[in-house]
Amino acid sequence: MRFHFSLKILLIGFLLYSCDSKTKTTVSSDIQHTDTLSYSKKIVDEHSNYFLEEDSHLDTTYFRARYPVFEADSINVLISTIVHLEGDTSMTEAARRFINAYNEYVDDNNGKSTATWNRDLQVDVVSNTPFYLGIRTKQEEYTGGAHGEQLTLYSNFDRQSNRPITMDDVISVENKEKFRTIAEQCFRKQEGLNADDPLHGKYFFEDGKFSLADNFTFEKKDILFYYNIYEIKSYAEGGTELRIPYTAIKDLISEKGLHYINSIN
Repeated sequence: MRFHFSLKILLIGFLLYSCDSKTKTTVSSDIQHTDTLSYSKKIVDEHSNYFLEEDSHLDTTYFRARYPVFEADSINVLISTIVHLEGDTSMTEAARRFINAYNEYVDDNNGKSTATWNRDLQVDVVSNTPFYLGIRTKQEEYTGGAHGEQLTLYSNFDRQSNRPITMDDVISVENKEKFRTIAEQCFRKQEGLNADDPLHGKYFFEDGKFSLADNFTFEKKDILFYYNIYEIKSYAEGGTELRIPYTAIKDLISEKGLHYINSIN
């Protein structure tokens, strides 16, 4: 299935109407109690009533989302922008808006379409401790064209203050350049590059100078940085994961950063 993602997609102006779509919304019955924050997984699944024959089978436009709903409303508010990437107030609203946009596109083309659309959103809790909450948001989307697009977003929150964690909380300003140097060494080793090989041409680093993605999360042994498609490589290359072992930067990590890391180990 082809996917396409665009945060700039012009869907907001479309009218919402439910008669041309079917909606299925479910909430899992078992609430997760093993983590420090209790939550359930919710599923929203909506399809268009317009079908298209593709490769000898019928296909239709769909919107699917799987995401956590926490018992604490304050946490739901905290993560709302990484669950509702398009700024919607509810997932049902997002689903209907997406389906209705496709339906209007078909209506404007006299009931004809050359391709179906789809959006698949999955939000997962990857870490949940009394000190640290890590969330991964993955979205794949196709709305026509040569290919779709994908987005992976990691978000980190301090559970004591309920605010986002930035790299400034993990690596102090005076250690930033040394950290960047070590990260570049890890990147070059991963990519099979020598110390003096250029970082322009194949890579999209500005002025050919290595830089870290703002997109990161804490794993048990490493800090993971994730570059999405087009950030540093072509679409064909896909996204890029860069892991920096804690053992390589143990003297550079702030006390607060160690607090988050130790809480998941």
